[in-house]
Amino acid sequence: MDVELRAKREALEYLWRQGLSGQALLHKNSQLIDDYLAACFANCPEASEGMCLIALGGYGRKELFPYSDIDLLLLHAPEAEHRLGPVTEALFYPLWDAGLEVGHGVRTEDACLADARQDFFFQVALLDARHIAGSLPLFNAMRQSFHRELLAGHRQEFLHTMIQHRNERHQRFGMHSYQLEPNIKESRGGFRDIQAIIWVSHALFGLQALDDIEEAGLISPQEKESFAQARDFLIKIRNRLHYLSGRKNDQLFFEYQEEMAKAFKYHDTRGTLGVERFMQDTYRHLQAIATTTDLFFEHVDETLGAPRANPVEQTIEPGITIRQERLHLTDQALLEKRPYLLMRLFAHAGKTGLEIHHRSRKIITANLHLVDDKLRHSKRMAKPFFDVLKNSKDVMSVLAVLLDTGLLTAYLPEFEQIHALAQHDVYHVFTVDRHLLQTVAELKKISLDKTPFAGIASPHVLFLAALLHDIGKGHHEDHAQHGSILAAGVGKRLGLTREETACLQFLVAKHLFLTVTALRRDLDDDAFLRQCAEQIQSQERLTMLYLLSIADAKATGPTAWSEWKGALLLEMSLKISHLLERQDAPPPDKSQGADWMLEQVRAILGKAAPTDYKILPEEYLLSFPPEEIAHHLRLRTGLKNDKQAITEPADHGLSWSVLVMAHDSTGLLAKICGTLALHGLNVVSAQIFTWEDGTAVDVLNVRPTAELSYAEQNWQALGEDLNLALKNRLGLSHRLVDKFRSAFRPSGQKNVQAPPRVVIDNKISEQYTIIEVFANDRPGLLYDITRTLADFEINIHRARFSSDGDQVVDVFYTLDSFATKINNASFQEEISKALLHIAENETGTGTKLQW
Repeated sequence: MDVELRAKREALEYLWRQGLSGQALLHKNSQLIDDYLAACFANCPEASEGMCLIALGGYGRKELFPYSDIDLLLLHAPEAEHRLGPVTEALFYPLWDAGLEVGHGVRTEDACLADARQDFFFQVALLDARHIAGSLPLFNAMRQSFHRELLAGHRQEFLHTMIQHRNERHQRFGMHSYQLEPNIKESRGGFRDIQAIIWVSHALFGLQALDDIEEAGLISPQEKESFAQARDFLIKIRNRLHYLSGRKNDQLFFEYQEEMAKAFKYHDTRGTLGVERFMQDTYRHLQAIATTTDLFFEHVDETLGAPRANPVEQTIEPGITIRQERLHLTDQALLEKRPYLLMRLFAHAGKTGLEIHHRSRKIITANLHLVDDKLRHSKRMAKPFFDVLKNSKDVMSVLAVLLDTGLLTAYLPEFEQIHALAQHDVYHVFTVDRHLLQTVAELKKISLDKTPFAGIASPHVLFLAALLHDIGKGHHEDHAQHGSILAAGVGKRLGLTREETACLQFLVAKHLFLTVTALRRDLDDDAFLRQCAEQIQSQERLTMLYLLSIADAKATGPTAWSEWKGALLLEMSLKISHLLERQDAPPPDKSQGADWMLEQVRAILGKAAPTDYKILPEEYLLSFPPEEIAHHLRLRTGLKNDKQAITEPADHGLSWSVLVMAHDSTGLLAKICGTLALHGLNVVSAQIFTWEDGTAVDVLNVRPTAELSYAEQNWQALGEDLNLALKNRLGLSHRLVDKFRSAFRPSGQKNVQAPPRVVIDNKISEQYTIIEVFANDRPGLLYDITRTLADFEINIHRARFSSDGDQVVDVFYTLDSFATKINNASFQEEISKALLHIAENETGTGTKLQW
């Protein structure tokens, strides 16, 4: 019999491949199992009396997904217990043999009721109970007892238990419907929320169909329509997800998202990837279910729950009142005359910290047609909107409702393009719209310390920039530049002055400037920093850009912010601030600075000073305090031969540094980077100098890859290994492969990775050619890159290393073997191809791994 069942399941999969989808596939699958089980039951003589077979859960609702559990209850009269053995074998064994997941129970009516009292999940499963075969009177008797003893008179208890379980589930699987890899069954807005509405409507009001729930006034016609569309969309996704996974799987992992998008005919465009638009629609449907479910439960809880305190109604202004600790819109006629009351309601919510009543949220959505172009230009609308941004106690909560009701998009139509827009990477935790709301919230946290805001004359411009900084995403143009154009239009509509609008445009256009520059550029390059100061122009703009950069990074996700990144941002901002304060002063004379440094070093060393200071390059002298230079000179005397290095670590709190002094040689930096990687240290920046006598002085800032303290790191072993590498007695390539073999092993789950690229630039720095390598991170990558540059006899003088999620950006300030910039186009192309080969090599170190 299981052979027949397998054949029917395979035929069903064939129908799915031919296009059978949605509810039709679920019903077909349910009917297939129904027919099979009914035949098994009929062919079993022992089941002829005192027994019935019941479908529960999703199967009971005739919503059996391809690989979902088949939940069954064999209900029997007490006197039929001695015949159960042959019946269970006839029913359940063939299902197991066919490879199906079966959730089964064998109970009497009394046992069903007892278990339902103890187990809420079994209780809701019984709500979906459906007769398949056997004694119908036995089934009906159980159903009547269940409703009489567990539901009648227990409506409030049932509701509160359901709300408690729903909240716990959201805490466990995600409070947001816009997670990177949503669980479409358990996450907020998923199937469990759909079922929660159906269960509560059935248990409390005897309603089962969505049409009945709408007719009862528990949801609006508009909500029913969007809810039904969202449910149908999620059903199609879950069907395909099960078949693609070949198992029960309800989580949209990255590895499936692109395949799903292609299957549903989402194609790439110049502005967005097909997978991003597929996920955008998915998030919109999840959010539609989440919002409808929230409003439904508020409505039902208010209807059945205990009366709230403070029944007295307090009028805040005509048309807006506080009643039972909720804000209410009370006058539809007045609202039509004064539609700006919609935004004033949110301003009051922000100031008071009170929630907007669910009926008023529905009123807002039903009156979005009042938000026309005239209202978008109205100062009466703009003022409360800025109040929401600046003065809300919990700005994230207020903005979230502003977005969910549709008012934010109606007021700022520019939001439509980014509403629920996914960014297909592991770096951004939120969709674009939610990221913007979170950025405002992060900025609000910073503003609680009023000191950073002291020099800002127009804080409302900064808050608006936080809300709009990514508004240009989803187009084929550079999002920052396109966003600045859109922001200009918003600023004018909202009544900003010409100067404020220009500032808003600047902040949106340059919102990544400080972050990218701090991570990838030499912060000791005075000429470059002067260029930065010229672009920023004023202290106020610098402060606003600095605060926006922090808020943006913190709102992006846990990997986007660190104390180290914060320290770099602060360092750069302080240096630019210093230059802005001295805008009229001439550039410092470097030669005079170097002469002064030499005098300080001579004073420190006294008679121990070397006879020839000409070996110290000017740039080197300007890069370290006199005490450090004197220390380097003392260490220099300990270098005995060409194959020896002096290694000296230091703990700086947020990071560690490693000073390496050695005789310069081809591939020195590669050997240093390889040895550091071998000892679990990531290089985040490097200062690299060579004295005129050939002494290399390299200072590398590092962070551990494992959770080791500075004291736990084996610095002595690192120094010994580096000396072995310099003597060509340590095989770094094979050791790195062996050490990180598991990191190179292909995994079952793919991450979304941007394509590697190489950029060679001669304009950013007056003195150096900058080579940038964008690559997917892997152990030993920096060793491979520096070794490749050494093969070309390229000298590295500065280096900075940062990461965006799984992609790293390695930046090198370089000169060729003749100490000049790399200007030859064909040579640049050769370097680019070689570095791209390294970046595209997943295993690294030139070795193909065998498993």
